[in-house]
Amino acid sequence: MTVKVKFFAYFRDLFGVREKDVDVGDGQPVRRLLDMIADTPERRGELFAGADLKPHLVVMLNGKPIQSMDGLGTILSAGDVLAVFPFLGGG
Repeated sequence: MTVKVKFFAYFRDLFGVREKDVDVGDGQPVRRLLDMIADTPERRGELFAGADLKPHLVVMLNGKPIQSMDGLGTILSAGDVLAVFPFLGGG
């Protein structure tokens, strides 16, 4: 099945694209998809702090933060859109 991954801010430079379609097996969790795209030490270092996501990272699935679902264990479906961007603050 295919999931679209969209990159924002400096992640566009890190991954070299604004978005890409990624083929993942049926019933795979978000963690599997992120592991697949973190295919270099630099990319992995920007996404993960050990086994967890970096605190500055925001990952949304179909417009909802994965933390409000099952986190990295959230199961993907064909046609899902995963967005990856840094936490944005303001004041």
